[in-house]
This record gives sequence, C-alpha cells and structure tokens, in this order.
Amino acid sequence: MRHHHFVFALVALAPAVARGVEPADLKPGLVTRYAAPGAGPAVHRLEPTVAISLSAGEQPHPMLAGTGSINWTGYINITRAGKYTFSPVVTGGTLDVKVGGKMARGEISLDGGVTTLDVVFRREDPAAPARVELFWRGPGFVDEPLAYQFLGHLAKDRPKEFAADTELDHGRFKFEELGCVKCHTPAAGDTMAKTLADRTGPNLTDVARRAYPGWIYAWLADPTKIRSHTTMPKSFAPDEAGAAERYAVTQYLVSLAGQPLDVYRLPTVVPNGLRESMERGRVLFSVTGCAACHSDPLPRKKKDEEDDREPLAPVDYAYGLGTLSGPTPKYALGGLGGKTRPEVLAAYLQNPLKTNPHGRMPNLNLSGGEALDIARYLCRVPDENVTPDAVPVPKARPAALAAQLLPNATDAELTKFNGLKPEAQWAELGARIVLAKGCANCHAIEPAGRVIAPLTTFPSLEAVKRAGAKGCLDAVPAPAKRPAYALDPAERGALTAFVQRGLTGAGASAPVYRARTALRRFNCLNCHQRDGEGGIPTELADQMRQLEKAENADDVRPPVLTGVGHKARTSWLKSVLTQSGRARPWMQLRMPQYGEANVGFLPDALAALEGTTPDDRVHVVPGTSAKIAAGRTIVGKGGLGCVSCHDIGGVANTGTRGPDLATINQRVRYDWYERWLSQPLRMAPGTRMPQAFVDGKSTLTTAFNGDPKQQAEAMWAYLSLGPNLVLPEGLEPPKGLVIAVKDRPEVLRTFMPDAGSKAIAVGYPGYVSVAFSADQCRTAYAWNGNFLDASPVWNNRGGAPAKLLGQKFWTAPAGHPWGLTGESAPPPDFLGRAANPAFGLPLPLEPARIYDGPMAVKFDGYSLDREGRPTFRYRLDESFKGPELVVTETPAPLRGAVATGLARTFEATVPGGRQAWFLAGQAGKEPRAVDGAGKPILLDLKADEVKLPAAGARLVLPSGDRAVLVDVPGAPAGCEWRFVPVKGVWLAVLKLPRHSDERKVAFTLNLWALPKDDDALIKELFAK
Repeated sequence: MRHHHFVFALVALAPAVARGVEPADLKPGLVTRYAAPGAGPAVHRLEPTVAISLSAGEQPHPMLAGTGSINWTGYINITRAGKYTFSPVVTGGTLDVKVGGKMARGEISLDGGVTTLDVVFRREDPAAPARVELFWRGPGFVDEPLAYQFLGHLAKDRPKEFAADTELDHGRFKFEELGCVKCHTPAAGDTMAKTLADRTGPNLTDVARRAYPGWIYAWLADPTKIRSHTTMPKSFAPDEAGAAERYAVTQYLVSLAGQPLDVYRLPTVVPNGLRESMERGRVLFSVTGCAACHSDPLPRKKKDEEDDREPLAPVDYAYGLGTLSGPTPKYALGGLGGKTRPEVLAAYLQNPLKTNPHGRMPNLNLSGGEALDIARYLCRVPDENVTPDAVPVPKARPAALAAQLLPNATDAELTKFNGLKPEAQWAELGARIVLAKGCANCHAIEPAGRVIAPLTTFPSLEAVKRAGAKGCLDAVPAPAKRPAYALDPAERGALTAFVQRGLTGAGASAPVYRARTALRRFNCLNCHQRDGEGGIPTELADQMRQLEKAENADDVRPPVLTGVGHKARTSWLKSVLTQSGRARPWMQLRMPQYGEANVGFLPDALAALEGTTPDDRVHVVPGTSAKIAAGRTIVGKGGLGCVSCHDIGGVANTGTRGPDLATINQRVRYDWYERWLSQPLRMAPGTRMPQAFVDGKSTLTTAFNGDPKQQAEAMWAYLSLGPNLVLPEGLEPPKGLVIAVKDRPEVLRTFMPDAGSKAIAVGYPGYVSVAFSADQCRTAYAWNGNFLDASPVWNNRGGAPAKLLGQKFWTAPAGHPWGLTGESAPPPDFLGRAANPAFGLPLPLEPARIYDGPMAVKFDGYSLDREGRPTFRYRLDESFKGPELVVTETPAPLRGAVATGLARTFEATVPGGRQAWFLAGQAGKEPRAVDGAGKPILLDLKADEVKLPAAGARLVLPSGDRAVLVDVPGAPAGCEWRFVPVKGVWLAVLKLPRHSDERKVAFTLNLWALPKDDDALIKELFAK
C-alpha cells in the first residue's frame, strides 16, 4: 500500500492557457473513464471533481470486475494568477496530475484563465483498496479538496461511448424504479441483477381505508391521469371488459377494508377554525419542504449574465443519471380531495414508511397538528377525473366475467360462487384479477393476515433479455395483456438499451455508484445543493422566506451537500439520515427520514464518493484550563463574536441563528472546521459566516498573537466541553416577557418547571441561576444562560411554568435533602421520602387530591443580604412531634474555566442527641474520591457501610459521560461521607457530627458540574 503526498519546493514553468476556451463554454464536471485492466470494458460518466475511495473488492460501477485505471479529463479555470500546489492523497496505486499539459509536481505558477486538466490513476491491484483525493492550494485559499466550481469540460470532447453509458445509467435507474424484477425474476446466480435496488408499491391491504372507491376505480383506469409521474402502469383495457375488471378489483379492495371510506366534503361556508387550519397548512406545505418536491417550478427570474448560457441537457448533469428531469424531479399530487379524507392523509403523513417501507415518500417528523393542517390544505382541492363515492356498476353480470376467470372451477366452486350476493361475487372476481394481473408482485396484500404470493408465470429476466425487451416496452402497449407504462421515447430507448446491454457484467459491489444514485432516487437535491446541482430554487426560497417565522427568515435553505463526506462525522450523518438528528432544530424545514434500510449506507458511501474515509473519531485537543479559558474568550463578544449568531450550550441566539457550537465536535471533522474558519464563502457561497482567518492570520490579534492554529485549537477545546460548558461573555437576552439579570441578583416567586407552583427563582450576574422549591424546602436545580421568560405564566389564561433561558447544569436528587434520626440509625430513605406529600411533594391537580396530614418540612421565608443574594430558611420535623432541625441556606454561583458550579452555604441548628444527615448528590456510576492533590482515595464499595472522612476528601459523582464534583472545604470536625446504593444509583450523604446538646453547624458545600468526566480536568479544577 502506498500513501503519497506530493509537496515539492520547486517552481515549474507556467502551463499554457487553453486558447479560445472561456469559462462560459464549459459544461460542469470532468469526463471520467473507469477502465478494467488490459482490454477490458470501460465505463464513462461525469464526475464533479477528482475523488474516489474503494474498499477491497469494490468497483466504481457494478459492471466492472476490476479497475485498472481511472482518467479524469477536462479543464480548470484559474481565476487568479499565482503559485499553486496540487497535493494528491493516493492509496493502492499511482497518480499523475497534468495541468496545461505539464506534470503538476510541487508548487507551480499558473496564469489566469482556462487550462487543461488531465489526471490518471493506475490501480496496482484491480480488487485491492484504492483511494484518490486531490487537494490544492493557491493565492487566497488554504489546502482544500479540488473544488467543482473551477472544473469543467467541453461537450465536443466527450468520447462516443459517453452517451451510450449515460443512456445505460438512465435505463438502469428506470428499470429499478419500475420494479421490473418483481415480475421478471432473475436467475439465482445473476450477480448483476443482485446489484439492482429494490422497489415495491404501497401495501394494498387497507388501501380502501386510505382512498375513496371512486378514486381507486379511476386510478386503475389510467394512473397517469391522476399523477403524471407515477410508476404504476395501466393494466386494464379501455373498454367495457376493462371497466368490469376495475369494478371487481375495487370491490375486492373495499371488502378487505370492511367498508368504503366516507367522503369528506369541504363545507360551503368554511368555519373559522378550519379556515385557519388550512392557512397554517398552506404555510407548512412550503416551509417544511413539501413544495420542494410537490409543486410546479415557479417562474424563474433572470439573475445575471450567466443565465444566458445554454440550458443544461439531461446528459450534462452528474447526479441526474441521464433522466429527463435531471437531478431535481417534481411529483404532482393531483387533487387529493378526490382521494382521501384529511384525518386519513394526516395519519399517513406522520408515518409514510409504514404503508410503503421502500417508498419514496419520507417521514418529515410532523406533529399531529402539523400533519392535519397540511392534510386539510391539500384535501381542499378535488380531482376533476374522480367521482369519489361513485363507482359505475358494469352492464355485464358477475357470472359473465366468472366464465373467463374461473374456466376450471368445479361444480362445487361454481355453486358456492353463485350463492353469493352480487357485490360479494364481484369482490371474489376482483381477488382473482388481482392475482392474475400480478398486483401482489409489487404490492403486499394480506387478507386476514395471509400474504398473497407473487405470480410466477411472467417471463424470467433471462427470457426478457433474449426477447430483446419486448412486451412491456412495446411502442403501442396492450394494457389488457401486459402492463402499459407511460414512457417517453427516450425512456423507452434507455430501458431497452439497459435490458440488452446493461445487465451483463461482473455485478460488483459499488457503494460510490449506489450513493450517487441514491441522491437522485431519494430526491436529495430537490432541497440540498451538491457540486453546483440542485438546491431549493431562488424563487421558492423567496416564497419560503416570506412565509417563515420572522426570526428564522434569514436562512431557509438547508446546508449544501458539497463535501459533506469531508465535513460530517460518520455517526452524526447517520443520526441526521436515520434518527432525525438536527443541527438547526428551530427551522421549520425538515430533514426527510427515508429509513435505515434505504439510506443507512450513505454516511460511509458519501465519504467514499469524495475520496475520503469514514471517520467516527472525536478529535481531541489537549485542554488545559488556560487554553479552555482562552477559547471561551475567543468565542465571546470580546473575541471573534461567535455568540452573535450561534446558539451555545442550549442558549438560543436572539438574531440570525447558527447551530449550537457546544455540539460541534460531535458533528464535524476537525480538518473541515479549520478550513471553514479560513474560507467559509468558498466552501458555502452565500453563507453569513464571516472569515475569521485571513491570509494565515486571525482577525483577532489579542489571543495567541493572532495565530489561527492556536486559536482554532483553543475554541475546539472549549466547545468540546459540550452543552454544560461555562457560557461565554456577551449573550443577549431573548425577546418576550424576559427578566434580565444585570448587576444584582433577580429573585422571583413563580411557577417553575420541576420546582412547583411555590418556586423561587434566583438569577445571579454571570449567567448562573437556581430554582428553589418552597414546597419541598430544597434547591432543585441550577442552570446556565439567561434567566427567565415569564410569558407562559401570564399569557392566555396563565398557569404554565416560566421558561428557563438556558440549560440545567446540575439537578439535585429528588426530595427534601435533610434527615434527622436517632443515635445509631442509618441514613433516612431519601428517595422513598421524595414521593411523600408530608415532605412537600405536590399532589396532582387531575384528578384533584388533597393532603391534610402533618407536614415534615416547613418553609419560613427568605431574606436578602446587601448584595441582593437570598438566604432561605426552613425546618424539618422528621417525626411530626419534634424536635426540629432548623436550616438556613445561601446559594451562590461558582465560576471556573472548565466548569460551572454552585456554592451552598448552610447553617443548621441540630437538636441534642440527634443525628443530622444531608443528601449532597447522587451518581449513576460508581462514585470516586480524590484528595486535595487530585490523587485517588480508595473506596471499598463492597463494604457493608461505605464511608469516608469528609476532611480533605473530594467526591466525583459520575453520570453518563459527565460528573458532579463535590467538596466541603473546612468541613466540621467529625463529618463523614456515606455512600448508599439504592435503585441503581449511589447516594452521597454527608453525616454531620452528633452532640448531646443543641449545636449550630455551619459548612459550605461546593458543587461543580463538569461537562466531561475527565481525570485531567478534575485534577486541574481541584488544584485551583
């Protein structure tokens, strides 16, 4: 295996510019030839750039048994004269790069203008792993993958085989989408057929619960009259016999549903509620992305002189596969009011893959209300070709059709049939027709849970190849005898060519080919732009922007897919494609979910298509507290001002919103992140992201002397702390009934989530706030970010809890934290008391319940010191008959470079002869302890009583990948920690010293919420 980076320190002579070739003359992409070794076959197609990655046994195309060489040819547009370096990354072969006819080795000088580009890769082993990735750098830009926008070719330079190979790609795609192998079964050993994608139609078992009888009848007559784009063929003759068959099939499908679907009719006078719902649906249809696939193109506005170029033909697209609609097909919906009811359509919209797991309609993660609004909007339009509740009864009697369909029926079977009522006879005949027509070959039909087997009497795939693609592909089809597809002559020609020539070959594994095809199959480029193709058109984007919420209207388009394999971590891309992961969850535009079985392979395959490798490694920058603190400063308003646009740590930005930076290391690769900081506009033209690093220097000169590498590392180290990081300076409060914190704490008695209706919220300067529950006499949690939006408390009829304007960084264990027991008793059952209304548990309002028993806890109010900080006062009477434990508690924020914390200062009056306990925290994993230097202290967690002197000990309470650090500096003499395992967690309980007489005990409990359970960060935090 060889891995080459060609970077030489010599300056070559400038290659000549291609005379007479202007950028406007170029078609997109490079003409690429994939050739088998020796005199073997070759495949030609357009590639946006020079890139490919193949694992062992993989090939660029299913037809190839091996790859001996790959040749990319075309032109490169040098927009700025100067010195350039081409740096290939090559595995499993050798690569030659020629620019202007000369080898591009090391640094070369290039004049401005269009010049030739010729790249040849020679694979050492036709089946061994191979990889080609071509980087370049030049005046004004850093190392980057060779970008598509500078590459092109002349149509006259395409070899004669190019058009034929594009036609085969078109035919293969159409062959797959029509599901031809569902009827024409390939031989068991047909390796090429095994590479074809699967395609089925929707489940028909309950179709009559989803569609009106009249619509089913009209659909069977001619599907293209309902939807011009459909892959469903016409299968019934346009005569009385065909009408009788369609009637029979309709009755059969209705019989499976039990009864026909009631027809919905829009009221003549539309009620206001329904009118408002349809209007919301109209807006949602555009902003959620439905219109990207299901609307006619809007009139195009001419933008600039480039619009004078000759329009691209289907053969000119890299991702169109030669199809007539190119990479961005549209799918007319027709009049859905003639097909179904709004509530039925809404149910379908929430889970389309349930009806058709292999279908092309994705799940858009619509809420029930959103789906119903869209369905009502769509169902307002009838279909002039459909009478929903009228199915014409045939003139012929069922017996006449039975003579054709039941020629071999026994006397007993005929007697049984003749004893049925007419509608039942029609349904029985429909069942026979469905089987005879091969409907079950494409559609699942499961009467009473019994799956109807596919029909096997159709010609095999081998027979179709021998016959020369006749039958279904006849120019004048006969729907009474065989399926009649509505095919353009170009489509019919492509299908014929594929059946005749495209089904021969190795049948090799070709993920890169499959990835490119999937982008077209699942209409990815209807929303996303990739390598200059597709994307939401400007006219539709303008319409969406007008309909979008004002705060989100700046950017309604989804991210570009150019270079997504270089950008996204493999696991994040997998999450986006199959688990509804979202970097911009506030956008109404949705990421479609096509299902793991359909697109689960794409994260790896897209990386291979771009010549890189899958990467699920989280890049780690060694993070000292100084580096993290510097990163926090750079991100803040006083640095590069990243918080001016980006969310961070769950705190929403108030202006144009960018993705939450606290998740960046989970989403993107580090090398892409570094490149993005240097040249965002080059990587995503039109982005609002400013260029942080220019010509090798940062625009911020006060950190690391403007060194971009050190600044990038510092920001990454800080942001890698995750959602619970210490927030940067300069966050702006959002709009609404917001209570802002300035120089003094803000204290508000209000209804708080998870703290009850008698909560007290305290916001401290510096983005730290706490919620105290007066019901349970406990500090419930603390959060980072801005303070509160009190709008929910007052809006409408009020009664909703105030909204936290940040993320919780610490949550207390459930229930009141203090306990008072006898001399030798164990710690109280803290978690058990959490469900006891005597300890302040709020009772539900529905159904209403009242607790009128004695109370163990009592809140005595609070007072403010000179700086406005509250001290809470409360009492505990464990036995309901005295004595009482009297407590005051003063919370205060703690701030560090790597963690945010809370200092809780207590003064407890403990009755004589009683043992006081305090529940300090809990751990989801085994707790740990360290000394003042950060060295581990051994805990015997298997002992009957797990305990540890509090003096000098610091606790690490991990949960998930985070940890809470607990410290009691200057703990009173005799204090000790107890660790109590209960219900899968460990409780950390502080045992206070016991005295024979009443004593006051004062101590401060410091809680640090560390974003990551990292020993190095823990040691550094405690060291400070």
